[in-house]
Amino acid sequence: MPRAKIYGYIAVIVATLMGLVFVYYAFIHYDMYSSVHFSSIDTGAYWAVVLPIALVTLFVLATCFWVGYTILTIKVAPPMPEIVEKKDNSKFKAFLLCLVTIALAVWFVYGLYHHSYLAIAIPAACITLVILGMIFWVGIAIITTRSTLKKDK
Repeated sequence: MPRAKIYGYIAVIVATLMGLVFVYYAFIHYDMYSSVHFSSIDTGAYWAVVLPIALVTLFVLATCFWVGYTILTIKVAPPMPEIVEKKDNSKFKAFLLCLVTIALAVWFVYGLYHHSYLAIAIPAACITLVILGMIFWVGIAIITTRSTLKKDK
């Protein structure tokens, strides 16, 4: 078996295991009813963990809001007559996108203010699982790519 395929299998297995371990310890093993606050951590340590996650989360939410706002305010040429009969829901969807992102941002900041575990765990899970998903995808791509090298090399 070529070395690249071995690395692909290793990437797939490690990404899958790390994702499962993360989800287990962040959400399944964690007892939400015993403590939902970071009360045992001092303020400096709390913000050292929270600040990077908060910046990424608020950046993503701001980008979603910007996309919705751009769709709402863009001026477009009138559509061709054969397209006019179709219903265009893009402005309504963009408005909903703006409302949802504002609500999520307010909810997230409120959770940060109250040192809520889930306010950090959910965005951290999204970030972590997206990165592990990319590693998994690269591993699958390596495994399924056909080699063009001769067999004797």
